[in-house]
Amino acid sequence: MTFTKTNLPTSFIPYASLTVCSNVLIGGSHIVSVGDVLPLLIGKGDKPQIWIQALNNSKTMEFISIVENSVSKHPAVEILETSGSIVVSIQGVKILSVRKVDEDSAAVDSMDLRPIGLNLHGNSASMHIGTSTFSGNTMSGGGVLLGLGV
Repeated sequence: MTFTKTNLPTSFIPYASLTVCSNVLIGGSHIVSVGDVLPLLIGKGDKPQIWIQALNNSKTMEFISIVENSVSKHPAVEILETSGSIVVSIQGVKILSVRKVDEDSAAVDSMDLRPIGLNLHGNSASMHIGTSTFSGNTMSGGGVLLGLGV
Protein backbone atom coordinates (compact mmCIF):
# COMPACT_ATOMS: atom_id res chain seq x y z
CA MET A 1 0.00 0.00 0.00
CA THR A 2 1.36 3.43 -0.95
CA PHE A 3 0.89 6.19 1.62
CA THR A 4 -0.33 9.58 0.43
CA LYS A 5 -1.79 12.72 2.01
CA THR A 6 -5.27 11.21 1.61
CA ASN A 7 -4.24 7.63 2.46
CA LEU A 8 -2.23 7.71 5.70
CA PRO A 9 -1.53 4.63 7.85
CA THR A 10 -4.40 4.11 10.32
CA SER A 11 -2.00 4.16 13.29
CA PHE A 12 -0.22 7.38 12.18
CA ILE A 13 -0.59 10.25 14.68
CA PRO A 14 1.44 13.34 13.75
CA TYR A 15 3.58 15.16 16.29
CA ALA A 16 2.44 18.66 17.24
CA SER A 17 6.04 19.72 16.51
CA LEU A 18 8.62 17.85 14.43
CA THR A 19 12.07 19.33 13.94
CA VAL A 20 13.68 18.02 10.75
CA CYS A 21 17.33 19.00 10.33
CA SER A 22 16.72 22.43 11.99
CA ASN A 23 13.38 23.02 10.20
CA VAL A 24 10.26 22.93 12.41
CA LEU A 25 7.00 21.42 11.18
CA ILE A 26 3.99 22.34 13.32
CA GLY A 27 0.52 20.83 13.37
CA GLY A 28 0.95 17.68 11.31
CA SER A 29 2.85 19.03 8.32
CA HIS A 30 4.71 16.46 6.23
CA ILE A 31 8.43 16.48 5.42
CA VAL A 32 8.41 15.56 1.74
CA SER A 33 6.09 14.39 -1.00
CA VAL A 34 6.85 12.99 -4.44
CA GLY A 35 3.69 13.72 -6.36
CA ASP A 36 1.03 12.41 -3.97
CA VAL A 37 3.35 9.87 -2.27
CA LEU A 38 4.72 10.57 1.21
CA PRO A 39 7.98 8.59 1.29
CA LEU A 40 8.73 9.44 4.94
CA LEU A 41 6.26 9.71 7.81
CA ILE A 42 7.21 10.24 11.44
CA GLY A 43 4.42 9.94 14.00
CA LYS A 44 4.14 9.82 17.73
CA GLY A 45 3.95 6.89 20.11
CA ASP A 46 5.97 5.50 23.03
CA LYS A 47 8.87 5.88 20.60
CA PRO A 48 8.81 7.69 17.25
CA GLN A 49 6.76 5.72 14.73
CA ILE A 50 8.37 5.72 11.28
CA TRP A 51 7.11 4.74 7.82
CA ILE A 52 9.54 4.78 4.88
CA GLN A 53 8.75 4.09 1.23
CA ALA A 54 11.69 3.66 -1.16
CA LEU A 55 11.60 4.61 -4.81
CA ASN A 56 11.54 1.24 -6.56
CA ASN A 57 11.20 2.45 -10.16
CA SER A 58 11.94 6.07 -11.11
CA LYS A 59 10.28 5.75 -14.54
CA THR A 60 6.92 4.58 -13.19
CA MET A 61 7.34 6.38 -9.81
CA GLU A 62 6.62 3.10 -8.03
CA PHE A 63 7.38 3.08 -4.30
CA ILE A 64 7.78 0.08 -1.99
CA SER A 65 7.31 0.08 1.75
CA ILE A 66 10.53 -0.73 3.65
CA VAL A 67 9.56 0.42 7.18
CA GLU A 68 6.08 0.43 8.73
CA ASN A 69 5.36 1.52 12.30
CA SER A 70 9.13 1.42 13.02
CA VAL A 71 9.33 -2.22 11.89
CA SER A 72 11.56 -3.30 9.00
CA LYS A 73 9.70 -4.73 6.00
CA HIS A 74 12.85 -5.44 3.98
CA PRO A 75 15.82 -7.71 4.85
CA ALA A 76 18.40 -4.96 4.10
CA VAL A 77 16.76 -2.53 6.58
CA GLU A 78 17.83 -2.53 10.24
CA ILE A 79 16.10 -0.57 12.99
CA LEU A 80 17.87 0.14 16.27
CA GLU A 81 16.18 1.62 19.34
CA THR A 82 18.17 3.39 22.03
CA SER A 83 16.71 5.52 24.84
CA GLY A 84 13.88 7.21 22.94
CA SER A 85 15.73 7.31 19.60
CA ILE A 86 15.20 5.25 16.47
CA VAL A 87 18.00 4.74 13.95
CA VAL A 88 17.22 3.24 10.53
CA SER A 89 20.07 1.77 8.45
CA ILE A 90 20.22 0.08 5.06
CA GLN A 91 23.06 -2.41 4.73
CA GLY A 92 24.92 -0.65 7.55
CA VAL A 93 24.43 2.90 6.18
CA LYS A 94 22.40 5.15 8.50
CA ILE A 95 19.55 6.82 6.61
CA LEU A 96 17.55 8.27 9.51
CA SER A 97 17.92 9.12 13.19
CA VAL A 98 14.85 10.35 15.09
CA ARG A 99 14.62 11.11 18.80
CA LYS A 100 11.57 11.76 20.92
CA VAL A 101 11.83 15.15 22.65
CA ASP A 102 8.58 14.90 24.65
CA GLU A 103 5.03 13.57 24.20
CA ASP A 104 4.22 16.03 21.40
CA SER A 105 7.55 16.60 19.70
CA ALA A 106 10.45 14.77 18.07
CA ALA A 107 13.61 15.72 16.20
CA VAL A 108 15.34 14.28 13.13
CA ASP A 109 19.05 14.76 13.84
CA SER A 110 20.34 13.10 10.69
CA MET A 111 18.79 11.93 7.46
CA ASP A 112 20.18 10.58 4.18
CA LEU A 113 17.48 9.29 1.86
CA ARG A 114 19.79 8.95 -1.15
CA PRO A 115 20.06 5.15 -0.68
CA ILE A 116 16.27 4.91 -1.19
CA GLY A 117 16.20 7.03 -4.34
CA LEU A 118 15.63 10.56 -2.98
CA ASN A 119 18.33 13.24 -3.13
CA LEU A 120 17.46 14.46 0.37
CA HIS A 121 19.92 14.56 3.26
CA GLY A 122 20.75 16.64 6.31
CA ASN A 123 21.98 16.94 9.86
CA SER A 124 21.01 18.96 12.94
CA ALA A 125 22.10 22.22 11.20
CA SER A 126 20.45 22.00 7.75
CA MET A 127 18.64 19.90 5.17
CA HIS A 128 19.67 19.58 1.52
CA ILE A 129 17.59 18.54 -1.45
CA GLY A 130 19.36 18.64 -4.77
CA THR A 131 21.27 21.93 -4.76
CA SER A 132 18.91 23.69 -2.30
CA THR A 133 19.55 24.07 1.43
CA PHE A 134 16.87 24.56 4.09
CA SER A 135 17.81 25.72 7.58
CA GLY A 136 15.83 27.24 10.46
CA ASN A 137 12.48 27.35 8.66
CA THR A 138 9.11 26.92 10.39
CA MET A 139 6.00 25.60 8.67
CA SER A 140 2.53 25.01 10.03
CA GLY A 141 -0.87 24.05 8.74
CA GLY A 142 -0.59 20.46 7.63
CA GLY A 143 1.02 20.95 4.23
CA VAL A 144 4.29 19.59 2.85
CA LEU A 145 7.68 21.25 3.43
CA LEU A 146 9.24 19.81 0.25
CA GLY A 147 6.89 18.94 -2.57
CA LEU A 148 8.56 17.29 -5.54
CA GLY A 149 6.55 17.11 -8.74
CA VAL A 150 6.48 14.05 -10.93
